[in-house]
Amino acid sequence: MKNIKSIRKKWAILSITAIMALATPLVSFFNAMAETGVAFTVSPMKEKMVLNPGDEYSSTIELYIPDKYENDIKYNVEVAPFFVNDNYDKDFDNTYGINNEIVKWITIDVPTEGRLSPGQTAVIPYTINVPDDAPGGGQYAAIMIAANAWYDKDSGENSGDDKEDEINTGVTEVKKIAHTIYAEITGDVVRQGEITDVNVPGFMLSGNITGTSSIKNTGNVHGEAKYKLQVFPLFSGEEIYTNEEDPQDRTILPDRTLYNETTWDQTPGIGIFNVVYTVEFEGVTQQVSKMVIKCPIWLLFIIIFIIVAIIIYFIVRAKNRGKKSRKTAE
Repeated sequence: MKNIKSIRKKWAILSITAIMALATPLVSFFNAMAETGVAFTVSPMKEKMVLNPGDEYSSTIELYIPDKYENDIKYNVEVAPFFVNDNYDKDFDNTYGINNEIVKWITIDVPTEGRLSPGQTAVIPYTINVPDDAPGGGQYAAIMIAANAWYDKDSGENSGDDKEDEINTGVTEVKKIAHTIYAEITGDVVRQGEITDVNVPGFMLSGNITGTSSIKNTGNVHGEAKYKLQVFPLFSGEEIYTNEEDPQDRTILPDRTLYNETTWDQTPGIGIFNVVYTVEFEGVTQQVSKMVIKCPIWLLFIIIFIIVAIIIYFIVRAKNRGKKSRKTAE
């Protein structure tokens, strides 16, 4: 028994030692990640404009590093196509097509590489030269800014040679932020769409009251969809929730379908409500009005139990009456 206990003790010591040996480099790795992380902002994140064929349009974006960030960054700027895939995820890898020819029209008016220190702002101007024969409709692009922290690998200080710049810990984190451009080119512009679904669930066990909808943009330019959710008590016309003053807006690109949810985040746990959900897109409006019951599952079980108990009570009572009637007859 003593030998077994001694072996177990040795195995325990070896296991703890091995875990500590593995944990030390992992802790160092994640600390290095925290030290070399990249924190910067781009403003504005998107810009919408209406342009005529032959126009020259100029604008700027700003790249900023907060004061709390400890390290300089090295950044580079490039123009990329922008669209969305069938799931409406942003896609910056499209080849130039009917909706992103604008990529060829954009020029960055400063060097596309630079360095920035905490608290500093870099202004990045760009110009769009629209061809005289540009087709009417939507054009979409993104100005992508990629940045990473940098040190000299030997001294740990900022290096003056771009070729030698790298993270001295061996951990590099590169982040990209996009300034997206939504341009409408005047001419043969088609604005139209289909609201294919608007719905509010009538019965809920949990969660928040949510209106859902799907809209397909069948035109050739982006359009703005508006979503309005109103909630009333069952026997009153006084709103207990509405986003009417600040309706939810979403931009829908051409030939794309957007599924959207509009939610009342503070829905009570129990209640019966009248809900009105309104969706608007390109002059088309659809509205659904529905009574919504929210009943948590524990309350549902209690109700079912009471109903079953009442049914059993009346069955038993009916049987007892039948027995009494037979005895009386005898």
